[in-house]
Amino acid sequence: MRRLALLLTVVLAACGRSPDAGTAGGGSVTSAAGPDAILLRFARQGGTARAYRWWRDSSIWTSVQRAPSVSHAVAFDAQQGILVMLDAARIPLRVDLRVGRVTPATAERLRAIVSADGYGVFGVAPTGDVVRLTNSGAWRFKPPAPVRDLLPLPDGALLIISDAADGRVTIRKVHPPETKVTDSATIAGADLLVPTAIGDRVYFTAGEHLEGLRTRDLTRSLYITFNDVVRAVEATPSGDRLFVAIKDSPTLFVVDRYDSAVRDKIVLPNAPLALRMDPDGQYLLARSAGGDSAHVVAIGTHRAIGTVATAWRSDLPFIAPDGGLALAIDDALVIIDAETKRERARIPNGAADVWALVRWNGFRPRAAALDEPVTFVDEYADSLAADTAATDPTEAPTPGVVPNPVPPPDARAELKTRGWMLSFAAVLSESRARAMAAAVRVEGATPRVQSSERDGATVYRVVAGPFPTKDAAEEAGRRSGLPYWVFEAAP
Repeated sequence: MRRLALLLTVVLAACGRSPDAGTAGGGSVTSAAGPDAILLRFARQGGTARAYRWWRDSSIWTSVQRAPSVSHAVAFDAQQGILVMLDAARIPLRVDLRVGRVTPATAERLRAIVSADGYGVFGVAPTGDVVRLTNSGAWRFKPPAPVRDLLPLPDGALLIISDAADGRVTIRKVHPPETKVTDSATIAGADLLVPTAIGDRVYFTAGEHLEGLRTRDLTRSLYITFNDVVRAVEATPSGDRLFVAIKDSPTLFVVDRYDSAVRDKIVLPNAPLALRMDPDGQYLLARSAGGDSAHVVAIGTHRAIGTVATAWRSDLPFIAPDGGLALAIDDALVIIDAETKRERARIPNGAADVWALVRWNGFRPRAAALDEPVTFVDEYADSLAADTAATDPTEAPTPGVVPNPVPPPDARAELKTRGWMLSFAAVLSESRARAMAAAVRVEGATPRVQSSERDGATVYRVVAGPFPTKDAAEEAGRRSGLPYWVFEAAP
């Protein structure tokens, strides 16, 4: 694996940003509160994978296992620090940034592989079954019709797209691990499938038509007809605007989803073949009809601000949080400023490899509070101390008022031995915790989700129990086949 070099040889210039930058912001992409921008590099023919902080030339992570030849990234699980990649044989891989392992998610050859969050990976098996792969096991669903495409939603639901008998397309909604279809809708077609980042809408194109559905109940939210076939559509991260490119036209149409109408037009140097949205909402990239360059559009002001030379691949070009563009030019990976087009760095032979940019703070030092043992409050000790402090022993009780009773020693001892609990995960996402709980079975039962506050954040724990003894809890944990830890139940 070639060393990533030269990134520190160029100092980020302090320059003013034009109004065309819209919501763009300069400066460092590392902050005390937000996640770091992490750049991952994979040898196209296979080898050791490496990670770098954006704008640094020293690797901060290397895989302990050899990564096979990969094609592109699918999704990143920021809770677990796992990046899902597709290898050259289109097998999904889990790249664990915590321990450096690179492991296949399945040996089964799937198609239509997608993931919304990197935790659950969906695909269609050769049998036609829809499969969801997680670290805790697999879920399978036999759909009522052959599957054309899949769309997982951030809330854990899944949209299954199938061709209908009349040439139209049917969308069915399920909530894994349940197998009941909760909603369905039929639309004109699905030449393109365009989700929004927050998952509240999904858009489809059929010829010159653009149609939108609300994912909550699959009711229509938008329908617009253009004067030619729709070639590409991208939504802003908030989902409030859609950028639409049509066949053989240099004009980008800006659709306001709330008005369901075209509200602006952006004229490019030539007709775009594809669009790529910046996840931070700063810029839109439009692939030039020539195929060797990309037009840059400022999202905030709907203006084309330039054209850059680059090959268009599944991994490149991409846009970094600081407004840098990573481009594939000849055999090099070149990083330029989106506004000024000034070159920041050039990585020789970088275009020969596969790149992915993720946002994660897992390479920072762990907060001390995360390693503190779980403690439980002895409510009876607290109430006894409060009663003692609040009552003067020399004063007689007020008539008619009975002091708070303290349980006798034998009752308190019984309350303090409520058994032992199993914990399988502690995450910051309630939907993720509930999905994990639904996929686990302990002694034939499903674990539950408990929430607690720690350092101002709500933590959701997947727990099972109580068990009468610690040994019983340990045995149940071992039979689950999952990582776990045991703690004493709170009185």
